[in-house]
Amino acid sequence: MKLNELKAISSNKSSKRVGRGAGSGNGKTSGKGHKGQKARSGGKVRPGFEGGQMPIQQRLPKFGFTSKVSEFKCHIKLRDLEKIKEDSIDLELLKSKKIVSNKIRDVKVVNGGELTKAVKLKGIKTSKSVAELIIKLGGEIN
Repeated sequence: MKLNELKAISSNKSSKRVGRGAGSGNGKTSGKGHKGQKARSGGKVRPGFEGGQMPIQQRLPKFGFTSKVSEFKCHIKLRDLEKIKEDSIDLELLKSKKIVSNKIRDVKVVNGGELTKAVKLKGIKTSKSVAELIIKLGGEIN
């Protein structure tokens, strides 16, 4: 490539003009081929349609599992406990502070962030590392 062979590239590309005669290269069928569903106006097929053949997403087996119990359980982190001013923390307090939703029945505290004060947990599960930290700070777990 030489300097005199460089061409400016336009950022505004002109649109394809279909149905403007044989000389345009897109005359007669306007690039739609001959007949068939996709040649008609409004002729579309839905995503995944394979011409009547059983689509791949229906041929393959379903897999996986969604637990119905997981809807009522959740994890919170240590940094969430740090935000609470009260010393005694239970499920009702977490719901009133909007830390967990009202349908939650089972909460577990996991490590994440830092805890600097002693807290008393009632009816809340903890991981081993969190339990050690709370007891070390002078808190308790019921």
